[in-house]
Amino acid sequence: FGPDPAFRRYAVFHLLTYTGNVGLVLAEEVTAFYACFALMTFAAYGLVVHTGSPAAQRAGRVYLALAILGEALLLAALFLAVDAAGSWRLADLGPAVAQANSRDAIIMLALFGFGVKAGLLPLHFWLPLAHPVAPAPASAVLSGAMVKAGLLGWMHVLPLGHGSFATWGLLLIALGLLAGIYAVICGLPQSEPKTNLAYSTLSHLGLITVGVGAGLLAPHHW
Repeated sequence: FGPDPAFRRYAVFHLLTYTGNVGLVLAEEVTAFYACFALMTFAAYGLVVHTGSPAAQRAGRVYLALAILGEALLLAALFLAVDAAGSWRLADLGPAVAQANSRDAIIMLALFGFGVKAGLLPLHFWLPLAHPVAPAPASAVLSGAMVKAGLLGWMHVLPLGHGSFATWGLLLIALGLLAGIYAVICGLPQSEPKTNLAYSTLSHLGLITVGVGAGLLAPHHW
């Protein structure tokens, strides 16, 4: 990694984040998925606070607090989904959640647990804080593959295509549309390119969230 200690530290956190991200995409069962998700989540903290500036430290604290909250919620969702499915395979979770007595609790926990990564309102505010203070390659990671991990978590756990859940679907569509509009309004006046990128990411994630909400609302379209 070269003689620069700061670069070596950055490279280690970057590679750990990348490893977790790739691992959770490849995972086929819950244990591997969660382990890689957690690795990605906490390794990314090192990218956020890399510069050590007061702004980076503040962004790191906010990110870490929301990350811990998200991990707790999604872990609860995964445990309940595994209990409903009687299986640790990710492919078995969605159909089982659709029939589970605790399906509303699982859906709520999964929506907000994975929603921290997916920029779901009102859990989105770590992104505009973290992007400007992180190095440019780290901003690309935060706004690219990492936020899509939340979407993948939704696709694994939510009962998409296995029944109509109108209340949750409409809520997700509303939050997605709100995020898309809100991010544009907040992003246009920004002069810092990486802050603008953060709001652009939120806007695109809002459109994706609308699609997931439509899948909960109208399973035949999923």
